[in-house]
Amino acid sequence: MPPEDARYEVRRFLYSRPTVASDASTIRHGLARWGVQLTDAEIAGAAMFLAGLNPPQVEIHKAALGSSQSYQITSHGQLAYERNE
Repeated sequence: MPPEDARYEVRRFLYSRPTVASDASTIRHGLARWGVQLTDAEIAGAAMFLAGLNPPQVEIHKAALGSSQSYQITSHGQLAYERNE
């Protein structure tokens, strides 16, 4: 899957749960139910790209005692999804 499509799918999943920060495996399982197959690395890369935009469309939350990360859509990400940007 092209990176642009992976970013769209990750943002679409996060849009469906705006109040929850999800880790890569949760996103992978959710997307698999929609018929989208992505690896954890592809999901992390897509989320990092979206977090690096100005303004960021995804917020990265790091665990206090571990190296795990979770991702949550921002209001700018919600608007971009709704506008199909």
